[in-house]
Amino acid sequence: MRKPRRLAVAVAVSSLLAAGVAAIATSQLAHADVAGTCGGVGADAFCNISETIASPSSISVFISVTPRNQYPGYNYTLQCSLGSQSNTTSGSGIGLTQYTVSIPLPYTVPDSCSISVTVDIETASALNSLHAEVDFTTGTPTGAPPPSGHVSLVRGYGGKCLDDRGNSSSNRTPIMIWTCNSSDSAQGWTFSGGELKHNGECANVQGGAASGHKLILWSCNGASNEKWFHSGSDGEYVLSGSSAGFLCLDDPGYSRTNGTQLTVYTCHGTSNQHWTT
Repeated sequence: MRKPRRLAVAVAVSSLLAAGVAAIATSQLAHADVAGTCGGVGADAFCNISETIASPSSISVFISVTPRNQYPGYNYTLQCSLGSQSNTTSGSGIGLTQYTVSIPLPYTVPDSCSISVTVDIETASALNSLHAEVDFTTGTPTGAPPPSGHVSLVRGYGGKCLDDRGNSSSNRTPIMIWTCNSSDSAQGWTFSGGELKHNGECANVQGGAASGHKLILWSCNGASNEKWFHSGSDGEYVLSGSSAGFLCLDDPGYSRTNGTQLTVYTCHGTSNQHWTT
């Protein structure tokens, strides 16, 4: 059997940051809605899907082929949008007989998704029957742990809370604001030993301690740009290891827009630097 091609699974979704490697599972998403399907037959079978999805919390591509014990392949490009922010990612892979590719979303629930999918298998057999479908869910993201009651919120300006985009545990994931929800795992934080943690990662000032630098997740390593002092009386998270003066966790421009990435800024005691737990 010849080596299968890895064609394009293109997924356009309007949003901000990068998705990692797509996860492959052995079954379809439970209770997912179907955005579209396609099929192909014969040697070198391939097919394509083009759809638009509003407010998805998960997107997956289900791929199967008969006869069994063959290796259909895929490529994808994903673009997500949330408000004025957008992000594009891509990936490719191959799997055996029947599998589901979970496409990582950079936001908990993007505003919209435009998706174009192509899958293929390259063999000499005229008996091939290839099937693909794009599935999606809305509401709680499939890739995130299900809500399990109350989580510890860090509340800020305008009814917004500290939020890890997509409930990720990946380095460089932006830390942003989102409407407070005590059942949303992406908003569960702990503060101990001077470290503000989510999913075992630390709130870190990207590029070192300087006013205006953005907040991201990073592997906890005790560096000065992830060490904080929290003043319970005035609600400020102050970067305790900074040599650039007192820098506070800051909601830039007093934003109320979901998805706004947080920064550090010179402490000035205003409401956009007040955070309570």
